[in-house]
Amino acid sequence: VSSAKLKRKKNWFGTTFYTELTADGEIKKTAKSSSSSNPKWDEQLTVNVTPQTTLEFRVWSHHTLKADALLGRATVDLRQALEIHNRKLEKVKEQLKLSLENKSGMVQTGELTVVLDGLVVEQESLTDLSSSATIEVQQNGEAVHESRDASARSISRSACDISNGIDNQVPSDSVVQNTFCIEAVNGDSTPSPTHVAARPKNTPVPKPLAAQPVNSTVNGELSSSAPEAGNSSVSEAPIGSVEAPMSSDCTDTTAEPQSTTEAASCSESHTSALPVVSAGLEPTAATDCAQPNARNSVAADAAKPRESSSTSSASAEPVRQQPGNASTEPLPPGWEQRKDPHGRTYYVDHNTRTTTWERPQPLPPGWERRVDDRGRVYYVDHNTRTTTWQRPTMESVRNFEQWQSQRNQLQGAMQQFNQRYLYSASMLSAENDPLGPLPPGWERRVDSNDRVYFVNHNTKTTQWEDPRTQGLQNEDPLPEGWEIRYTREGVRYFVDHNTRTTTFNDPRTGKSSVNKGPQIAYERSFRWKLAHFRYLCQSNALPSHVKINVSRQTLFEDSFQQIMALKPYDLRRRLYVIFRGEEGLDYGGLAREWFFLLSHEVLNPMYCLFEYAGKSNYCLQINPASTINPDHLSYFCFIGRFIAMALFHGKFIDTGFSLPFYKRMLSKKLTIKDLESIDTEFYNSLIWIRDNNIEECNLEMYFCVDMELLGKVTSHELKSGGSNILVTEENKEEYIGLMAEWRFSRGVREQTKAFLDGFNEVVPLQWLHYFDEKELEVMLCGMQEVDLADWQRNTVYRHYTRNSKQIIWFWQ
Repeated sequence: VSSAKLKRKKNWFGTTFYTELTADGEIKKTAKSSSSSNPKWDEQLTVNVTPQTTLEFRVWSHHTLKADALLGRATVDLRQALEIHNRKLEKVKEQLKLSLENKSGMVQTGELTVVLDGLVVEQESLTDLSSSATIEVQQNGEAVHESRDASARSISRSACDISNGIDNQVPSDSVVQNTFCIEAVNGDSTPSPTHVAARPKNTPVPKPLAAQPVNSTVNGELSSSAPEAGNSSVSEAPIGSVEAPMSSDCTDTTAEPQSTTEAASCSESHTSALPVVSAGLEPTAATDCAQPNARNSVAADAAKPRESSSTSSASAEPVRQQPGNASTEPLPPGWEQRKDPHGRTYYVDHNTRTTTWERPQPLPPGWERRVDDRGRVYYVDHNTRTTTWQRPTMESVRNFEQWQSQRNQLQGAMQQFNQRYLYSASMLSAENDPLGPLPPGWERRVDSNDRVYFVNHNTKTTQWEDPRTQGLQNEDPLPEGWEIRYTREGVRYFVDHNTRTTTFNDPRTGKSSVNKGPQIAYERSFRWKLAHFRYLCQSNALPSHVKINVSRQTLFEDSFQQIMALKPYDLRRRLYVIFRGEEGLDYGGLAREWFFLLSHEVLNPMYCLFEYAGKSNYCLQINPASTINPDHLSYFCFIGRFIAMALFHGKFIDTGFSLPFYKRMLSKKLTIKDLESIDTEFYNSLIWIRDNNIEECNLEMYFCVDMELLGKVTSHELKSGGSNILVTEENKEEYIGLMAEWRFSRGVREQTKAFLDGFNEVVPLQWLHYFDEKELEVMLCGMQEVDLADWQRNTVYRHYTRNSKQIIWFWQ
């Protein structure tokens, strides 16, 4: 990679550039260059390629404080390059056009100069390239590629054959001929240095040694075997490995996968294609080869199991891996397998730019990966309609199903065991009923509303009255037009059909059917909601207390440092506030004062964190210009914790937020009506657009809006390509909705997320879903307006009278 010419503005913040080369999953990078527009590297990158490989070059800009940015990309098709340059790529200089995709399409961003060198192929490799393919075989976690076309081969300076090799079973009746010599035992396959072989994706590339005719990898270590080696030895290969000893004097090798035999010359080695999910070994017959003494002894030892395979069925059984093995499954798209300097295998996710030690596996059937509105990844099981935060695997799903089936079997057995000692409900009720058994032919039943009625099978009629007490109750009949009914809780009430009213009072006696009024199952009043919230806070409170030592002069900064230094759960303990220089005991009064003073400081618009919602609305909302403070997100997280503490401990703050902000806390949908309270002028403009024909006025509005922040005007598209979409009568409803949504969230998404994260650390947001925005405001700020006359009329005086001097002063 030589140099690049980039079309970009000059950057004064010390940005560096580097180029990334990708070839068949193998990635190489250059060093970083500090030149702003014409970076130069002059760096050599060596990768393993085949004639059908496509090289991809990417130019990146490296920033210290943020993620790297892609400046452009270019590709080189080696097949076309070889055809143009007469099948030889030696010192070939290429000028590549860098391009990048943005909202308006592909844009040219510069040029990249590269030099291609070190690739020579024969004519047959290009003519028959369309029929070639690649088969990937996973062996013990490593990948092996083999070409399926004998004509697609690179120039070889030495011939080699496979002698006494072990041929794997082929799923189809064909014999695949290798174009290069490979010997792999329990590890990664390595081609001969005289060949240009296809490298497997996501596999580290070992460095080949020079002047070696045959390379092999044994147990992950690179080794070589020369024909003249006198003390070579071969160890027994474990299950799933492929052993292929090489010989330079071998004359013929015969492979018999599924009754298919094919002979080969000395220049090309013959072996069977390795299936992707199977790495089993199948005994085959091999011809004799003339080798040195050391190699003959090895071949003779390797041939012994094959000679005894006809008499021993155990030795003739092919050994296969389980088809669901994780090591044989391909990696998901965007993943790559690498090895660190210590030889440990790890995996790179280029989608999220993260690494992990565990091999990624595709999601089980019926599962889906999703991201919530706060950026958290979760997984949906459409089979059971459940969600989970943990990434599921085939093994975890299988274990859960086994556990569930075992639990169901155990519960079924326990139920059958307990049924031996259970009696029917009718028998129990008959034995425990103080009125005794029902008369012959009668049956007691319960309807869908849990009302008890009785069936007379003798006359095939039903009635509400118990036949055992019928005629024994000394009650007068109901007045004309009245009826007795029962609530779902079984409480009796009376219906007056004359006036179409209901009452719990018996019209005959005037007595109520209930002692304390109706028992409603779920009372949706604010008082019940508040009691339920207080119960949640008390049940989740922690013992002991937490001290907050602050100074009145530096109240904001002292509180920020101490609250952010504490664990979120510690903020649920009882607060013990100490003002420096004012030692005393805090029985609640100091904490109330601290909440009031700190909220007045934190929510002060002079700090540029919040702003007033409108000219006449002094409720607060997040200021989009708060980004001028580099630590603004930390402050919003602190404010979220502080507001949650006020709710948890039942304290009030000085100033409240706008109602749309409370609705956002409650995860409720914002409407155009909410705009009226914070920006009346903006709201009236949208209403005018909705109620009038904008095409007659020729307003020339587009799905794009400008925003001025700190003197800088930025343009924002309400939808993809909105700057080119004209607002018409047909799409103006969509425009109004998008505009209202943008008005609520313009420039404050990150600040709102930081606030809600801090709030959720102390008080889960789920606890607030019972309330609406006005009730949440009352909980946090109390009643903003007090009716003084109503307060004065309902005051009860003790030790004082209405005309006492102190009382008169108080009301004044």
